[in-house]
Amino acid sequence: MNKIKILVLSLCFFHFSFPKDHSFHSDYGLEWCYFVGFVESTSGNSYGYELSFFRLKFSDAEEWNAELFPVHFAISDFSSKKHHTSQTIKRTIGDLAGYTDKTIYSGGYHLKIISKDRFHISAESKSKDLSLDLELIGNGKILVHGKEGLSIKSNRNPNIFSYYYSYPRLKTLGTLSVNGKKETIVSGSSWMDHEWSEKNAKSIPSLATGNTSWDWICLSDDFGGDYVFFRFRESETDPPEIFGTYRNSEGKVTSWTEPGQIQMEAIGTQWKSSKTKIEYPLHWKIQYPGGEWMVSPIFNEQEFDGTKSTRTIYWEGGVSAMDSIQKKSAKGYLELKGYKKPKEWWEF
Repeated sequence: MNKIKILVLSLCFFHFSFPKDHSFHSDYGLEWCYFVGFVESTSGNSYGYELSFFRLKFSDAEEWNAELFPVHFAISDFSSKKHHTSQTIKRTIGDLAGYTDKTIYSGGYHLKIISKDRFHISAESKSKDLSLDLELIGNGKILVHGKEGLSIKSNRNPNIFSYYYSYPRLKTLGTLSVNGKKETIVSGSSWMDHEWSEKNAKSIPSLATGNTSWDWICLSDDFGGDYVFFRFRESETDPPEIFGTYRNSEGKVTSWTEPGQIQMEAIGTQWKSSKTKIEYPLHWKIQYPGGEWMVSPIFNEQEFDGTKSTRTIYWEGGVSAMDSIQKKSAKGYLELKGYKKPKEWWEF
């Protein structure tokens, strides 16, 4: 039996317990809990938002607390096609960041876990010109990925994994502010994703660092179905592996984990960021058993430059999708991680 199989056998399924597992897990070295959503204001404007809480643990030593808590925050103004971002990175020193069973916080960014199905999130940029304050209420239908929460990211190297669940269709109300202009949110829907991995960081490859890259998308269709598609590459030279989860309106969950079950192909020309010069494929054709999604961004400029916090640059923004086979539409969020600025002719 090879080393990979031995390590896989040592992995355990995770028995989720909510609301406790909505918060961070001190035994793990890498974790993120994030929210994305679409909201409508009383003025008739449409917005998307991202609020991502990260936790990075660098040592298991008891004599010092080697944890960092970055946060990424963005609001996409769909009406004006403007993307606004803010970020921070704090430690527990001076109570600037931390977590309990009922809260996660870092600087001016807070997640309050009110119950299994209810959250309060708030965010305020350092300049105070970008903020949100939202109440999120779920329908009780948490979506667990993989096998009992164990989400393998690569069939070639199953030791790259996370414990992973989502909470789609969170009813969303509250306020947000862009450039100091306050908007009251009268309707909205949010999606929560929560993943953690690397209980012993020295024994498995890192999911989020090194040469790994991925294309991830969540979609909620207009018939009550929820989808996640994940296209993962361990390195630049490896072909992508594609996984998916689908839950229909009756609650039946289907996992697509075998090669060839899903085709996820970038189509059309790539968009080049004027700020970072990175090129991203923003239009996708996703074929899944029984249907296909044609995915397009609501607008192109939704890049997040996180070099001041997590040292990553990625594209994450609101998208729309059409399935001409099943005659339905969907909205969601697309994340593209691992795309790099091409070298100039004088660089080696």
